[in-house]
Amino acid sequence: MFTPRLANAVTWGEARALVVRDAPELLAAERRRQIAAAEIDVAGTVANPTFAVTTARETARLSTSVSLPLPLFGQRGAAVRTANANAQIVAAEGQIASRDLVWSATTAWVDAWEASERSRLIVGSAADAKRLLDIAAERFQSGSAPRLDVVRATADEARARADSEGAQRLVAAAGARLAVWLAKDPTAAPEVTGTPGVPAALPPLIALEASVEGHPAAARDRAQQISADAQLTLERRLRFPIVSAQLTVNQGDPTLPRDGNGNPATDIIGGASFDLPLLNQRGGFIKRAKAQRTLADAQLAIDIAHLRAEIADAYHRTEAAAARSRELAEHALPAMEDARTMTEESYRAGRVDLVRVLEAQRAVVETRLAEVDAIADWARSFADLERAGGQGMTDIEVTNARH
Repeated sequence: MFTPRLANAVTWGEARALVVRDAPELLAAERRRQIAAAEIDVAGTVANPTFAVTTARETARLSTSVSLPLPLFGQRGAAVRTANANAQIVAAEGQIASRDLVWSATTAWVDAWEASERSRLIVGSAADAKRLLDIAAERFQSGSAPRLDVVRATADEARARADSEGAQRLVAAAGARLAVWLAKDPTAAPEVTGTPGVPAALPPLIALEASVEGHPAAARDRAQQISADAQLTLERRLRFPIVSAQLTVNQGDPTLPRDGNGNPATDIIGGASFDLPLLNQRGGFIKRAKAQRTLADAQLAIDIAHLRAEIADAYHRTEAAAARSRELAEHALPAMEDARTMTEESYRAGRVDLVRVLEAQRAVVETRLAEVDAIADWARSFADLERAGGQGMTDIEVTNARH
């Protein structure tokens, strides 16, 4: 039977694609990148010349001067290189943000899927409880079961119905959390469809651990090293003075010799000025830049160590959850289903009491819920693994987590 898909239903793959296309956080990251690019232009800006006009009563009636600062000792180039390095930091942070967004959307989708599956199972459990109540009432009417069975079955059916109502409300809550990452309206939250798509097999752990060198966090740390080196060079360059070339033109000065027409000659004065680096050698700035370089080295080592630990942790959790899911699906659940069927048949025949039937039904529900939990843990652990390293893990063959 064909079941039409809901218009607002979202699969695992669609959620991961939507977040890197529509998430508002990406727009913010792009704005930060644009600001960093503009900072390069700012660093390379050349100072405007200064133009002055003066007049005097005793000397020049008109005096004009132009002064132009000239960074002759590499200050401008060092500033541009520092801004470029800072732009690389921002770019790497944008990649980190993109990876974090995929992780957030994936885990939110898994939360919504788990809530939906749990609701479906609990609703089914309520239906089973109602069916058992009907069996108990039928046996009581025929005189083959005590009234206690009806009372007990009624209580169990009421409990299952309450659990069902609560579970269905939690589905809406999880959908609202997912909507935030997909840039959708939380009041019309998307519904999840399908099952988590996880790799059929993981790459060797040693290969994943080696991939941390290409992680955006490591790229950011290396950019910070380059930035700290560039900042140190800039601070050393800034110890040199900025030379300002000056040109002054004096006209109408009666103290100057006169030309053939009897007018005072025009005087042109050239020169240069610069500050004397006597009181400020930028020692504190240089010391700070050196400390930033040392910090960048330490941060790279720390992040590499943490990423490797996170990869190993997530890798083993992924394999453990996958193994648990398979064991529950292939062995535990079929056995529980058979036990429940045989127990119900025995109750109908009067060979066992109602308590045994309730226990068998609860065991089936709990095993099914355990399978859902295991699949959700499997998917979350994979998301953690992908976030910590996993270069190219989206290219690995994927399979439905549910068997």
